Amino acid sequence: MWIAFALLAACGSAATSLMLKRAVGEGGAVVSTVAIRGLAGLLLGIGFTLLGTWPALTPKYWQTLAIVVPFEVGGMLCLTLALRSGDLSAVQPIMGLLPLLVMAGGMVFLHEVPTWLAAVGIVLVVAGLYCVGLKKGASWLEPARAFARSRANWFAVLSVLFWTVTSLMHKIGIAQVGAIPWAASLTFSSSVALACTLPLIAWRTGSIGVPARVEPWMRLVGVASLCFTTQQAGFFSAMRRAQAGYVNAVTAMSILLATAMGVLLLDEEGGAHRIAGALLVSGGVGLIALFG
Repeated sequence: MWIAFALLAACGSAATSLMLKRAVGEGGAVVSTVAIRGLAGLLLGIGFTLLGTWPALTPKYWQTLAIVVPFEVGGMLCLTLALRSGDLSAVQPIMGLLPLLVMAGGMVFLHEVPTWLAAVGIVLVVAGLYCVGLKKGASWLEPARAFARSRANWFAVLSVLFWTVTSLMHKIGIAQVGAIPWAASLTFSSSVALACTLPLIAWRTGSIGVPARVEPWMRLVGVASLCFTTQQAGFFSAMRRAQAGYVNAVTAMSILLATAMGVLLLDEEGGAHRIAGALLVSGGVGLIALFG
């Protein structure tokens, strides 16, 4: 059952990335992220309130939420900035590092050792990420050199590092209140925390990025919020039922979907090698999910 939830989260994640990429093209990155997260948090909270009963909010729940929110804010802000400054099909495959780092964190903090088939999956993921950066006629060292020049890549890597921490902490929050209440709490709280930075952004840049065309921006935000609500509901429902490393590996199937969307719908360049790289990454995380 957890695999079905994880695949649902993967579809929601890919669609969210696509809509977020378009939303930040109309309005500011932070404003767009705050609006999408805030609306998704409300949808999750209202939905659970109508269908269930909220559990008692323990001191450990509040402590865990206070620890996770800053890392969640850092991760979503870095991903938004990466999508604004780089192609979706180039940024999204870097997120394939997340299940690897979560698994490494499990080895260090939980003493979990991957099987040899999971190690093969790691090799496939690394190979896939490298293929994403290849260009016809360029040197095989070009992707490594590009990391020093591409802000989008570095923002994506920072996002992965932030979300590695949150992935290792989600189990605690879910154990306290359940999957959907934790998803609603984290999503809405991270939106509020990020909104607190808007005055600083206005002071430093003179604007918070209010969209010039409000109506199309609001439509994009609405669709992105629905996609993100689906992603969060599926992801945390899966996390409740399986190990964090396994869930992150299966949800990384969003890499393949997002890369295909970026090439086919956004007319991004270099489709063949990027899709090949995404396939390798997806195959690798599939091995991790099945045999890790």
